[in-house]
Amino acid sequence: MASSYLILVNNVLRDMNEVELTSSTFSSSRGVQTTVKDYVNKAISDILNSELNWPFTRAEGSVDVIAGKQLYSFASISSTLKYIDYDNIFLAPKDYISNGDFEISGSASITNWSTVSGSPAASSKFGNTLLLTSAEASQAVNDLVVGQSYTIITQISGATLTLEVGTSSGGSQTKTATLTISNANEVLLSETTFTATATTHYVSFTEAAGSAAYVKLVQLMENTTSTPLKYISYEEYNDRYRERDSKPDTDKFALPEFVYTNYNDELGLTPIPDTSNRVLKFDYYISNTALSSHSDTSIIPTRFESVVTSRAKYYTHMFRSDVQTAQFALKEYEDGIKRMRIELINRKDYMRAV
Repeated sequence: MASSYLILVNNVLRDMNEVELTSSTFSSSRGVQTTVKDYVNKAISDILNSELNWPFTRAEGSVDVIAGKQLYSFASISSTLKYIDYDNIFLAPKDYISNGDFEISGSASITNWSTVSGSPAASSKFGNTLLLTSAEASQAVNDLVVGQSYTIITQISGATLTLEVGTSSGGSQTKTATLTISNANEVLLSETTFTATATTHYVSFTEAAGSAAYVKLVQLMENTTSTPLKYISYEEYNDRYRERDSKPDTDKFALPEFVYTNYNDELGLTPIPDTSNRVLKFDYYISNTALSSHSDTSIIPTRFESVVTSRAKYYTHMFRSDVQTAQFALKEYEDGIKRMRIELINRKDYMRAV
């Protein structure tokens, strides 16, 4: 777990023989205490700016593709998005299940799942799960394509369950599958395919033997493969594709092949999407958010917190005009950055330099 703002600041104050802060005095800091708080944030910013691709700043992003919609703002993806890794961006089948991991705001939840019989409940066993004991729960899945083949991916534990897919809740079934658990502690991952006979189907799970069964994951997607997108510059887009996309002709809409970024921090797709059953998936790097509250935690991994404090000490000693001591702190910081590059990025040029 990353260190708190309070811990990082006190690490510097302790080295400077200054009075340390507490959670209750942090917001009312004065003098050198406030200066150190500023320098800790500056130190974190320096570390993040020293490399573009620190792995601890990497995150997974996704955007629901909408038919006829070409541009998607960075802000709608993440308020901390710094830049996107365009070497790893692709269109993936959309997951039609809502709350298929049974987690809302980090807690177990069965929101979006309806009770058919018994008392389905949220559980934290085996992670966040749907608990069924002599009970049935279901969810309506809309906007399916009649005649299209779909796959349901499930992960269950505890006891055997019956998975049913039908055009009505509790009515006739398009597909029925028995998910057999022989050991209560095992985790069963399975795939079940069906062909849609209507635009709305109901996915339901039933436990009928009076044993505790846990559903950990449910996903429902088209039987289609993910498609990588090629990144092109905005200039290339304007030269080759802008004229075509600017015409209000839906016949030109198709599955996107290229992705670009414009000058408004928007991600663009071309051709303009002709379907809403895809998700744009990619990796991105997050920007720094300055620490404010005493309990805020640094994005820098705990084992490298000394690099933060060394940089902050350098600035504080320079502020006090203690250049000699500042140079010692600077050397510690530079050595720490080298170690981070070696351990986290495997930079061979820095291995030779150490």
